[in-house]
Amino acid sequence: RCECVCSFAGVWAHGDYCKINPKTGGIVMLGRSDGTLNPNGVRFGSSEIYNIVEAFEDVSDSLCVPQYNADGEERVILFLKMAPGKPFGPELVTKIKGAIRKALSARHIPALLLETKDIPYTISGKKVEVAVKQVIAGREVAQRGAFSNPASLDLYKNIPELQNF
Repeated sequence: RCECVCSFAGVWAHGDYCKINPKTGGIVMLGRSDGTLNPNGVRFGSSEIYNIVEAFEDVSDSLCVPQYNADGEERVILFLKMAPGKPFGPELVTKIKGAIRKALSARHIPALLLETKDIPYTISGKKVEVAVKQVIAGREVAQRGAFSNPASLDLYKNIPELQNF
């Protein structure tokens, strides 16, 4: 049996995460499920984090990606794009970590929560987790033309907090 059909009884699941606006019925694409996170043996999808973070009005967007060290250990990095006029700071970080702990578990809390000025998207409106994972690993992204905002990838290069992991 196909896992994509069996995961949700009677529902075809194809790997994209979205949210449906209850007032308008409009759909917002949140990203793909091909970026499974697995820090310390805890497997989860980035959408589990997005579902929690989107409740914070101070945050306009977010991106959750893995980072690997030379030994293959994985840690999760959560990038937050702040809403206009809203500051990023330790109080917000504490609130988001608490919400993740309450909704999921302490083991789901990202190792780092960092501010970013932009989140990269494909032309079709999907978050680009895999490309950011490549950039923070020091690799180049070949198909930058597939992004609606390719310059945003440069924001993820040489971030001091991500060095020496």
